[in-house]
Amino acid sequence: MLPPGDFHWGDDAMKIPAILAMLAALSACAANPAVPASVSVAAPAATDVEIVRDDTGWQARFHFAEDAPIWAFERSALLRREETPWRPKSWEVATPGVSLVRIGDFDALVADTGTVPREVVIRFRPLAEDIIADYDPAIILSDGSLAIYGGHFNAFPMDSREAVAALREPKEYPTRIALTAAGAPLLFDGQRVTRAEAVGDRYVYVGDVALAPGDPVATILDPGLPGWISGQLRDFTPSVFRDFEAMLGAHKSSRPMVIASWAGSEFRGASTGGSVSPGLITMRLEGTQLLKETPGALHRMRWFIAHEAAHFWLGQTVGYATPDEAWITEGGADYLAMGAALRADAGFDVIDFLAKARSDCAAALAKGPLADARRRNDQRAYYACGSLFAAAVEAAGRPRGKGFADFVRTLIATDKDGKLTAQEWLTAARKFGVSSEQIARIETLRAGMPDAVPVIADLLGD
Repeated sequence: MLPPGDFHWGDDAMKIPAILAMLAALSACAANPAVPASVSVAAPAATDVEIVRDDTGWQARFHFAEDAPIWAFERSALLRREETPWRPKSWEVATPGVSLVRIGDFDALVADTGTVPREVVIRFRPLAEDIIADYDPAIILSDGSLAIYGGHFNAFPMDSREAVAALREPKEYPTRIALTAAGAPLLFDGQRVTRAEAVGDRYVYVGDVALAPGDPVATILDPGLPGWISGQLRDFTPSVFRDFEAMLGAHKSSRPMVIASWAGSEFRGASTGGSVSPGLITMRLEGTQLLKETPGALHRMRWFIAHEAAHFWLGQTVGYATPDEAWITEGGADYLAMGAALRADAGFDVIDFLAKARSDCAAALAKGPLADARRRNDQRAYYACGSLFAAAVEAAGRPRGKGFADFVRTLIATDKDGKLTAQEWLTAARKFGVSSEQIARIETLRAGMPDAVPVIADLLGD
């Protein structure tokens, strides 16, 4: 799943199946009619996780599929403000002989001796805090209703601490996740249920909600949100979805849902965190600068809503192949959102938007290659540099009356697996009309350089 987008303003200034055995079996059936046509294939081992709420609170009951001294968590991002692991603030290991520790880039359950027991219980308090480039563990609204993200319970076995410390990317391991809340109503995958199965990398909303069948976007809004923000979410969100659908075609999800939470006004400035998982946009807003509607805050809010909406096309319908190429979706969504905000209000400051992207991209590339930005906790680089690459595509199409949205529509129509590599994106850009010189500039920038300002200027035609 895509990493979520995070944006900040003000004082704080944002799988392949194994089929060879089946083919061999089918081949044998064709050669020998006596062999039955149906072949029974054992299901692969998988960890089962039961997330439950009862009178004592929330628990996650892990039933591991094999013995291992360490089970590391696929998603182990840090808290944005503290830049520390979030699980120690939320999780408590209830099973003796197991510790929750940080090893390199990963949180992990580690056996004190031998292997981790096959069954481990974690007590947890849902944590609604902003984490870096990943989905918030929980979304908690002012009325006590909440949504819990299943992906943070995916874990994979490892043989040693040294092996975990050397990992560059997480491993994947089959995991079945289910959630219940003592019979409370749940909203999952667009359906009302009391038990959510196959949660995977998605949120489960705990609480009742009225869904109007005719609404193009279902919204769950925190009662504590400032009124003007609630109004924008109700009005501008469906409008921007219609706008994007007209330009980009249909996205692959069913009716989108938006959950927006208000984290209060203690933060000086304005802060918004957003993410998109299948069929769902989540938003987390806070800060004094969002209490009252101002032209600047209105422009930012519209742009933020449009960025998250754009991910239904550039992110979910077609996305990047690896997180190192997040500039494809994040920068692209930034640029699409800029256009949407400008169409909504000609007063949106495009010059300032692109100037900040230029400055932030150059600063990020001075530290190293764009692909490694996330390892430097510099996710902003993907947004800033990616939006400049999108601007170059826009400029190449302009003489033919085409724009970046047409390029994205082509990506969606021609991509075969829904995953784009950087080279596939660049090849598509060439076909769209981006010159060889411009492609070379993008490649140079992606590699990182001490002073990227002149190359960025050439890329943008200064």
